[in-house]
Amino acid sequence: MSAQANPVSSPTRISFSQLDGWGKDDQSAALDAFRRSCARILKLSPSAPLDVKGGDPLYGKAGDWQPACRAATGSVGPGAGNARGFFQHWFVPVKFPSERGLFTGYYEPEMRGSLTRGGVYQTPVLAPPPGFSMVAGGGNFPTRAEIEDGALDTDKLALLWLESPIDAFFLHVQGSGRVRLPNDEIVRLSFAAKTGHDYTSIGKLLVERGEMKLEQVSMQTIRAWMEKHPAEGRALMRQNKSYIFFRILRDVDETLGPPGAEQVNLTPGRSLAVDRSHHPLGTLLWLTTTHPTVDGQGLVPMARLMVAQDTGSAIKGRQRGDIFFGSGRDPGEIAGRMKAEGEFIALVPKEIAP
Repeated sequence: MSAQANPVSSPTRISFSQLDGWGKDDQSAALDAFRRSCARILKLSPSAPLDVKGGDPLYGKAGDWQPACRAATGSVGPGAGNARGFFQHWFVPVKFPSERGLFTGYYEPEMRGSLTRGGVYQTPVLAPPPGFSMVAGGGNFPTRAEIEDGALDTDKLALLWLESPIDAFFLHVQGSGRVRLPNDEIVRLSFAAKTGHDYTSIGKLLVERGEMKLEQVSMQTIRAWMEKHPAEGRALMRQNKSYIFFRILRDVDETLGPPGAEQVNLTPGRSLAVDRSHHPLGTLLWLTTTHPTVDGQGLVPMARLMVAQDTGSAIKGRQRGDIFFGSGRDPGEIAGRMKAEGEFIALVPKEIAP
């Protein structure tokens, strides 16, 4: 009996006709997001890596992407057809070795708060301490529990004060948010820095403790459990030693999200958080998966071109992504329940595609 051939172990070029749903996607939305990444890529030396964090050599150097970026910022006509033609002219789909992965979602939550402490507004959102730099592995920097117990000068570092400690915790999970003040003014917050302590999933802890089953875990079920068990919920949140510091955003386009790790504003439904050791920031990924409906009662097929513009502590692996769904209630309902199998296929400049 002859030996079975080894499976393909390296990325392989395929055609756009092999991308399920390619002809139905509105690539103009992806092109707008890609242009924001191009503004950064065009400032790099041609010999520089696309991302200081590395990434798969498949993606090449900044100079391999700059001709396409110059064309993207030039005279591409309006509409999905012209955008589709642009991507087909400059790029080639490249399929990774057969595998599928996990895709989740995040959003920009809205919560109630005040610029001054008082009444129900008792939970601070902190700016980084003066001279702070992230310490790999946590070092000797205080943990979440120690910060909450007074290890830092909260009154000096507080940007504002939130109504709910649960809102504050999920703000840390999402990395950005909108705070509605008592006068109805909106203040937007964005990630500024984080401590070096490892992130701990409280959903995983709830499963380990038998409070819920793995398939039941979502932002909505975790929040409901913490609201029902406030003391236990506070203790649970403190198990996550990682702590996030924020900054106030100024003059941000209301139709866009906050800046991601690439320092460009995120585009709802088109921006992805990825593992930067695999996918450099600014790269293009064709994603096929499903996402839940707003009411959580159904699933919607999702096949669209995305741009890698963010990252996250829990995003590990080549076929692992976190989709930015937008700001407010409905995107939050979708993102909170999003947990689906799916697949990435890269779009790589023609000149360097395998």
